[in-house]
Amino acid sequence: MKKICKITGNEFEVSDLEMTLRKKMGIEGEPDVFPAFRFMWLAAFNVFWNLHKRKCDKTGQSMISLYGEDCPYPVWHKDEWVKGTNPLGADFDENQDIFPQMWAFFQKSPIPHNIVIDSENCEYTDNWWHGKNCYLCHSGLECEDVSYSYRMIKCKDVQFGVFADNTEVSADICNVKNCFETKHIVNSRNCNNSAFLYDCRNCHDCMFCWNLRNKQYCFENEQLTKDEYEQKKSEWNLSSHKIYQQAEKAFLELFKKRAWHRASLVDFCENCTGNYIDHSKNIYNGYFVSDGAQDCVNVVYSGVTSRDLLDCVGTGVQDELIYCSSLCQDGCYSVRFSYNLTQCRYLDYSAHCLQCEHCFGCCGLVGKKYHIFNKEYSSEEYKVLREKIIAKMKQTGEWGQFFPGYFSAVSYAESWSAYYWPLDLATQKQFGFRVREEEIKRENNFLDRSEIPDNSAEASDDLAQKIFWDEIAHKPFQIQKADIVFAQKLGVPLPDSQYARRLQELFRYMPFDGTMRTITCAKCGTTCQTSWPSEYDDRILCEKCYLESLD
Repeated sequence: MKKICKITGNEFEVSDLEMTLRKKMGIEGEPDVFPAFRFMWLAAFNVFWNLHKRKCDKTGQSMISLYGEDCPYPVWHKDEWVKGTNPLGADFDENQDIFPQMWAFFQKSPIPHNIVIDSENCEYTDNWWHGKNCYLCHSGLECEDVSYSYRMIKCKDVQFGVFADNTEVSADICNVKNCFETKHIVNSRNCNNSAFLYDCRNCHDCMFCWNLRNKQYCFENEQLTKDEYEQKKSEWNLSSHKIYQQAEKAFLELFKKRAWHRASLVDFCENCTGNYIDHSKNIYNGYFVSDGAQDCVNVVYSGVTSRDLLDCVGTGVQDELIYCSSLCQDGCYSVRFSYNLTQCRYLDYSAHCLQCEHCFGCCGLVGKKYHIFNKEYSSEEYKVLREKIIAKMKQTGEWGQFFPGYFSAVSYAESWSAYYWPLDLATQKQFGFRVREEEIKRENNFLDRSEIPDNSAEASDDLAQKIFWDEIAHKPFQIQKADIVFAQKLGVPLPDSQYARRLQELFRYMPFDGTMRTITCAKCGTTCQTSWPSEYDDRILCEKCYLESLD
């Protein structure tokens, strides 16, 4: 059915699967908000790539946290939180709206400083699971010696990577799998000893190539002999920052004007719509979904054998029956209107909880059961009071709405949403989000990037003692000793910018704003859906023409 968003005025389609899931999850009525706006609101409750040095509000010890000193919640070191959190609760006041009652005790409830699970020497990471020796990374599983990266799985010795699986000794990679010793490659699989590739599979010893399959010794898609290729390769000393920038510029030119682009990247799927989906079934309007997800509608960053998800952002492994929630992961089941939960079951309107069951309107709990507003009840008392509160929320119009923006532990500027859906300060305030207006000021001891050696081969360890200033990001950054070792090993330049800005540049190779638009194939004119911006329209192909274009 067609609907008109009550907020944006956009028309959107409601699928039969969405209505089936709403009924299955006990959600009455029909949706009235544009899906991309739902994504924006949910993603505003999660940090994207920000870390802060601050003190634990329990012990006073210094720590690296997702949350700065301005966080409205008490922030405890995770170890202290797990073993000692017991936040005060509140009684239900039937004469007041529910959200104000919740906010009164939510902001007094301690939350953990990060999500780093079973990892060694990974202090400067978040949402990082079973890792070792990783630095300034976000969202990863079973990685080792990885730095400045986002959403990495089973990778080793990688810098500046986004959406990479089973890849080693590589830098500046985006959406790659099973690659080794690569530099600046995008949407590629099973490639080795190559640089500046786009959409290549099983290619080795190639440079500046696109849409290739099973090739070796190719340069700008031209087949060469080994000696010819080595001669061409030697002309590009990629250890030099100046030459690396020239290579990036040349690559972007071929990316925009010579390469062909699939309208949508949906692989090994059945009955799926959206983009960046693989090995999944029955996904409607899904993005960045993978590894056995099934029966999901309006989801972003979800997968790994999860199913029955509706209006979700950032679910993880084996989650099921999750509605209108953000960052509920690792086996969550039957969760609604919640965020930042791990291994929780049967929760509504809850946040920052671990291994809890049958809770409503709770925050900062570990291992609790039958709690409402952080207070414990018998199972029968719980059921009666829960229904009473839901009835009140339906009366006030709060039932079915996600948390107001001010409940987020981070400002809008630090959230996922700020990158994908940037809002000016006035709009952030209008929606009730917390704003961050101040910028970091440049200090006298911050050095210009021009003082970084052009060639990484010329770098010495004393660089690690200096602090440089990124004039574009308006933030300082440092070069670690490990960065020098890595750059010299792979033959790439030293880092010369604040890491998040460089990751954002890689993200642009996977455009996403929560919508798909209708275009016509650049070759045959067939209608298809895509996330690519209009500047690529003359290079976007339907699946059939794309497959025919491969070399």
